[in-house]
Amino acid sequence: MRLSFAATAFFLTLPFAAPVRAQDVAIRAGLAIDGHGNAMPNAVIVVRGNRIVSVQSAPPTGARVIDLSRFTVLPGLIDGHVHITNHFESRGERRSLTALHGARTARTLLQSGFTTVRSLGSPDYADVDVRDATADGLIPGPRLLVSGPGIADEDAPGVDGDEVKKGVRPADEARMRALVRERATAGVDWIKIFATRSSRAGGAAVYSQEQLDWAVDEARLLKKPVAAHAHSAEGARRAVLAGARTVEHGATLDEDVVRLMIDRGAYLSPNLYLAEYYLEHGDKFGYTKEALDWTAKLLPARTDVFAKAVRTPLKIIFATDANSGWIWSGNTAIELDRRVAAGQSPKDAIISATSRAAEALLVSDSVGNLEAGKLADIIAVSGNPLTDITALHRVVFVMKNGEILKNR
Repeated sequence: MRLSFAATAFFLTLPFAAPVRAQDVAIRAGLAIDGHGNAMPNAVIVVRGNRIVSVQSAPPTGARVIDLSRFTVLPGLIDGHVHITNHFESRGERRSLTALHGARTARTLLQSGFTTVRSLGSPDYADVDVRDATADGLIPGPRLLVSGPGIADEDAPGVDGDEVKKGVRPADEARMRALVRERATAGVDWIKIFATRSSRAGGAAVYSQEQLDWAVDEARLLKKPVAAHAHSAEGARRAVLAGARTVEHGATLDEDVVRLMIDRGAYLSPNLYLAEYYLEHGDKFGYTKEALDWTAKLLPARTDVFAKAVRTPLKIIFATDANSGWIWSGNTAIELDRRVAAGQSPKDAIISATSRAAEALLVSDSVGNLEAGKLADIIAVSGNPLTDITALHRVVFVMKNGEILKNR
């Protein structure tokens, strides 16, 4: 049906209502700590929509005030290494069920104050599904960066790996590049490669320098950053020379590799607590005595490497490698306790889990700090983590992207 000229004229002459700006939200903090560890007593963080618009001393007129004056307010925390879909007894299950386990973990991580998380390793790209479901608002969870399955000796035999020792031919350039392209096509954010064996197998190097060069170069062409699982100094050295952005774990790094990482601008993404968890729950994982012996042997070594590294200019980010059981416990902040006990200052620990982690993960333009223009990822904790790092266990408020998802 066509409108008459008169009817059309009537609609065209109706006055348009002026757009109404969404009400600002003013978060009143007893103490705010920004992503650089700076303390700001009695700060007010003003949020408009999903962004921080200012940090000031008083709420603006007309703003909705959220009174967190009894608490400490910080940027949402960032964990640089988890396995979001891992759980016990997952062998052979359908991808849909794996993703549902990831959904449970995503919610727990968010409630624990982690609003951005990098998941490095998930079977059949189930982490891609969890990432997309979270981004679409289908499930609550942190902002996810994912790698899908890591490139490992089993599907791309390394020159120094176990498969070659069994008589399998090492992966050539075509194979290494093809596996990177496969992951990029599946929609991952990061490429993960196992430059060394697991710590439970001693952590020795797997891939040659040439093999790592091929893989990292292909990732560069596809604009995908690389995270290299690397325990041994030699494996880490090769990965850094190839151009890996982050070195995961680094249990037995030496001074030369630390210096190389500093020179090349690479980030260390270590973890201290997980070895304790493995030793306590080895039976649930089905680990052999030999594997647990290696875990016990490398536990003091990785703590010693970390303790020395925090006294250098090496850029260290917060990461847990949290997986089955522990990851959905809501207690991943225990990793921060271990780091401070090993010699990291509480201030640097906070920086490592906010602005520095955002920088390493290439998301510093949007998260990692309390400043105008950043996404409104904001948490509050009971206590002052600058003097008591365990305060980060006591999360009472979580806002992600301007949406309040926890408020006790």
